[in-house]
Amino acid sequence: MFRLRLRQPAIPMLIAFLLALQLMDPSRVWTILFAGLLGMYACAYFWAASLGRSLQLRRETRLGWVQVGGRIEERFTLSNTSIFPASWIQFNDHSSLPGFDPSRTLSIGAGYFEQWSVNSVCTQRGLYSLGDAHIQTGDPFGIFEVNLHASQRTSVLVLPQIATLPDLIITPSGSFGDGRPRRNAPEQTIHASTVREFAHGDSTRLIHWPTTARTQKVFVRLMESAPEGHWWIVLDLHQKYMLGRGWDSVEEQSVTLAASLAHFGLRKRKAVGLVTNSKTLTWLPPEKGEGQRWEIMQGLALAQPSRLDLATLLERTQSSIGRHHSLIVISACTDPSWIQSLLPLSLRGVTPTVLLMDSSTHGEAHSAAGIASILQQRGIACHLIPPGLIEPPASQAERSNNWSWHATPGGEIVPVRT
Repeated sequence: MFRLRLRQPAIPMLIAFLLALQLMDPSRVWTILFAGLLGMYACAYFWAASLGRSLQLRRETRLGWVQVGGRIEERFTLSNTSIFPASWIQFNDHSSLPGFDPSRTLSIGAGYFEQWSVNSVCTQRGLYSLGDAHIQTGDPFGIFEVNLHASQRTSVLVLPQIATLPDLIITPSGSFGDGRPRRNAPEQTIHASTVREFAHGDSTRLIHWPTTARTQKVFVRLMESAPEGHWWIVLDLHQKYMLGRGWDSVEEQSVTLAASLAHFGLRKRKAVGLVTNSKTLTWLPPEKGEGQRWEIMQGLALAQPSRLDLATLLERTQSSIGRHHSLIVISACTDPSWIQSLLPLSLRGVTPTVLLMDSSTHGEAHSAAGIASILQQRGIACHLIPPGLIEPPASQAERSNNWSWHATPGGEIVPVRT
């Protein structure tokens, strides 16, 4: 539906005034002026009403989700099926994605359409909407204004960036270590690390038949040691310590670190879980597979700082984290009181690793080095994450410009480096 608004209220008043003059003092002058203004007024009305019924907008979005540093593209097609041309059109878009602005002024002839594309680099994670546009046009005389509301809307989820991290040693859990091959380990996983020739005393259940058939010798599977501990990633987003703004802020660096660790763990076939004290509490028990990866990334994309402190969060997780699990705590908290909530987990067989975000460059009065020293004295592995350790997504966006899309003769769309 469209809404028609009179922009020049003086025109109908002038028509009424000329009509009154003609009735009181008939004259050919008043008749000509009255007929001219009335004709222009009627023409403007039908012109504007025809444009309101004939303008149609179509939006096409390539992706429904993208990672920070990636590009999103949307194509707009605005058609005019009226017999009248649209001499001016003001297109205002109300998309909430930062940096995405397809608004413009254009004109479209009768029976024609205008098409344009807008692409933008996603620099901030979260759930955004593309759409809810307002189209404004009118007749060429400027008497009537037409307002159309294009309510079609598309949701876009911007996931955290997966960054390349330095060697961060996550303390393994389990009785015999995590993932280290041991012959005839009493607690074995279902994962085979390699094969070797059969030896006296080996179980026939471990025979690897494909290798045996290929080499004409009996080979057995050499299993990884066990138990293979799950990963629990605890992300602290207490708003008191979320200093800085933009990509270099403690919040974005912490979320990116959590997303990268989860991606790394799932690729190593580990079961990874996530707990955050964001406004919408995220609690995902450890699982494997791409489904878990999507759930973790979605939870991190929507995570926002809250007032729940890390000590309370650790106390609530104690009953859920079992033995032989690795606990990875990501925090910028400089208050050592939360360490008391971490110690009972260590006594129960949980293996903690703490990643401390150094926020000294953002004006934090207390240094994270003091917390790291306390943790090391308690025998808890700790890594101090300095600012700028994670590469900003802008460089990835620049690298993505070296690629373009091409269609093969079979109709397949493939990326080609330019």
